[in-house]
Amino acid sequence: MADTGAREGTKVPTKNASWSSGLSLTAIILTYDEELHIERCIRSIKSVASRIYVVDSFSTDATVEIARREGAEVVQRNFKNQADQFQWALDNLPTDTDWVMRIDADEYISTELATSMTTLIPRAPASVSGFYVDRLVVFLGRPIRHGGFYPMRVLKIWRTGLGRVEQRWIDEYCVVKHGLVDYCPGDLIDENLRDLTWWTDKHNKYSSRRMIDLLDYELQLGLSQHALSGNVSRRQVVYHRIKANIYPALPPYFRALAYYLYRYVLRLGFLDGQQGLIFCFLQALWNLFLVDAKLYEARRMIAAEGLDSFIKHLRDAQGLDVGPPRWDSEPGRRT
Repeated sequence: MADTGAREGTKVPTKNASWSSGLSLTAIILTYDEELHIERCIRSIKSVASRIYVVDSFSTDATVEIARREGAEVVQRNFKNQADQFQWALDNLPTDTDWVMRIDADEYISTELATSMTTLIPRAPASVSGFYVDRLVVFLGRPIRHGGFYPMRVLKIWRTGLGRVEQRWIDEYCVVKHGLVDYCPGDLIDENLRDLTWWTDKHNKYSSRRMIDLLDYELQLGLSQHALSGNVSRRQVVYHRIKANIYPALPPYFRALAYYLYRYVLRLGFLDGQQGLIFCFLQALWNLFLVDAKLYEARRMIAAEGLDSFIKHLRDAQGLDVGPPRWDSEPGRRT
């Protein structure tokens, strides 16, 4: 499949023959200006992966140089959103291993997870198509173990050809087409080392993407995949029901407050100390309140100027090219 977004002349790399072989597993990492994290990420996964790809969105720092120095194969492509970028990687990168793993640049695997992967994955019966792992967020130097944020069990490993990414603008899940999903004990640690100014800027941008998802669901624009498909976890089913049926029905702004109280009080987020207060407040109250404010702004703009003008505004002012595509029953393929 041709990549019309990639820079002219960019080639998909061939395997580095000198790469030391671990599991028959390919790790795929998406990057943009990740020089602070990419070395840590690659070094943590080297012991278990036989191949590592970095799909870079034309970083302006030393990300590409560091990734290549650490032995990863790098390909560059323009970025639309996480789901689109990773599905492109699954569809286009030559993968000659039995398994694929998704890992973010600011994540790294614990020693326990590396051990369980090397023990369990090679012995997986044919009926097992993927593995869940526990994602642990470290925020301002402290592991966030309460508030319902841990353990956050996510599908990160699957048999080659059986995994895909739900096409959403935010909070996308990886799913497998069929088969059982097992569990690898140990933590996948999400520890971003940048400061709060960067963090809030990132989540401000995330709030725009979340607004697009809610607006798309409301107006049925066909910009995201809203129906669940494939083999999904119980957590995904519950999350989808809340997101699709309960959350949109709640009053704007109040729902952000309700979610914050759920995380911080009912799910004991306060036990994570000052970091837990900041994390729950910013994640569950500030960010979702901002989503509702942007949703209000979007409705006003659409009512006054029309949908096309609003889509143009997103592209020109925020660099979000939502475009007109609709998604068929096989997510990742455009109709």
